[in-house]
Order: sequence, then structure tokens, then C-alpha cells
Amino acid sequence: MIHFRSRKILIPIDFSETSMLAIKHGAFMAKYTKGDVYLVHIINAHYLSQNVFLPTLQLEDKAEYEKKVEVRLSELSAQIARDYEVTVTPVVKIGNPTHEVNNVAKEISADLIVMGTHGYSPLEELVIGGTAMKVITRSHCPTMAMSSEATRLGYSKIILPIDNSAHTRQKVNYALELAKEFSAHVYALGLLDKDEEHKRGVMDVILNQIEHLAKEKKVLFSKEVISNVKNRATTTVQFSEKVGGDLMVIMTDQDAELSGFFLGPFAQQVIHLSKIPTIAIKPEEHPENISFSLLSGTSGGF
Repeated sequence: MIHFRSRKILIPIDFSETSMLAIKHGAFMAKYTKGDVYLVHIINAHYLSQNVFLPTLQLEDKAEYEKKVEVRLSELSAQIARDYEVTVTPVVKIGNPTHEVNNVAKEISADLIVMGTHGYSPLEELVIGGTAMKVITRSHCPTMAMSSEATRLGYSKIILPIDNSAHTRQKVNYALELAKEFSAHVYALGLLDKDEEHKRGVMDVILNQIEHLAKEKKVLFSKEVISNVKNRATTTVQFSEKVGGDLMVIMTDQDAELSGFFLGPFAQQVIHLSKIPTIAIKPEEHPENISFSLLSGTSGGF
């Protein structure tokens, strides 16, 4: 069972606009939930000589470059600690950004990674920035991703899209526990494709069971089903905008044949299209955590 935790929040920082915005979200959550922040900057060994992240620095060797980065990250950490009254630990590593971010996450037993994504490119409209995409799908813990438009802080309306996939319900407990922490209202959205109207009864059972769990946890809850859906991602984002959502919780929808390297089309599109932060959760691989009897009338399968 996947639970919401925020004791240790890891924020990869490359000093770009979206990574600085990620700091605001991560530090805000840490202050609210009394967690600790870890700022990590990865010096990409491949591009070290090009000063990709700090173009104004004229450095002669790797050691000097690393020292300058450590100073800048320490100054930023001290500022965040003052502004948000949280404990901030700066971490500098050299290597492959994806590998090092996930290695640090494991080393500190991070509960959540908060990071920005790259925007659209002319030729790759549905491709998340390479590092962000790989971190999201390979991380052992949930990842909150956001574009530069996710400027609003605070999470009072949480969007929870539900479909008929095997693992979609694994995010329910996480979303409800997160909502409990922030006194938020959960909006569950049942999504049925044009050929799934005959599954409406099953979807109603799922949503009713989620509603039962929400009542047990004393979480405000609303539910809605949209049928004849042509694109689940755009429908989800439009629903979020309609109700004024400020946070979304989804699964990564990984393709097993790709060994968790790529995001599924729904997750990838939602993260790109959404103007609010999206928490992506990697499905648990254990069959016992995935199986669920829809008609059992119990809520234990979530």
C-alpha cells in the first residue's frame, strides 16, 4: 500500500525557472508538514566544460567548478531555510543527472521528489524533459512535477482521475492521506472511453468505495463520471480547470515492456498539459497489492 509521507523532500535544482519554482512548492510542503528539504545539484560530467547551468562562471578545472556550485547552493539553502523555517541540506554530485538524483533519493530515503519539467519543443510536443521523465519513472518514491505555470501554492482541491486499469486504485490511499494532511477536498473523476459504457456499473462501485474510504478518513469528497472520453488526459485537465484543482495525483502508467523507462501517454500528457503540480506514483509490482475485487463491497483493496 502506498502512503503519503513528506519527512524528506528532495528537490533537484539546476537554477532554471521551473526548478526554482519547484523549490517554492517543496519548501512550502516541508514547512506545512514539518519535513526536511534536500537540495541537490548534479554537475553533468558530460557537459562540465560547457558550464551549462552556470554560464557566467569562467572555470578552469572541475574542482573549481564544483566549489563554485557548492557555494551557490549553500547560499540558496540558507535563504530557503530562513524564508520557510525548514531544515535544508545542500547536496552536490557529479555524474549522470538521472542516476545521481535517484541515487541521492535512495541514500536519504526520500519520501517525495519535487521537480520542474521542460516545456514543449517544436518537434516533441509530448516529451517531458529527458531528466525529469527518467527520474519520474525510475524513482522509488512519488514525484511531484510541474511546469512554469504552476505558480499557486497550497493544495485545497486534489484531482484524482480513476479508470479501469489494474493499478489505478493504488494511488487512492496516498491521495486521501495527502488531502487529510492539507484539509483538502478530493475530486475523483471516473473516466470511461467510448467503448466502456458497459463498465459504468463497475466504475460506480469503485467510486463508491473510494467515497467510503474518504468518509472513514474524514476527507471531503466529490465524484463524477465522464463517458465517451476521447482523450483521458485532456478530459482530466479540463475537469481540473473546471473545479479549480490545485494538485493532481496520477500513476505513471509505465509500459512493462520498456522496463519503466517511458511514461505512458496519459501520464505524460497530463504532466505536460496541467497548469498545476502533478504527483506521479509508480505502481507497486507485487500482485497482491494490485488485485482488487470490485464487487466485494470492501475498501481494503485500495
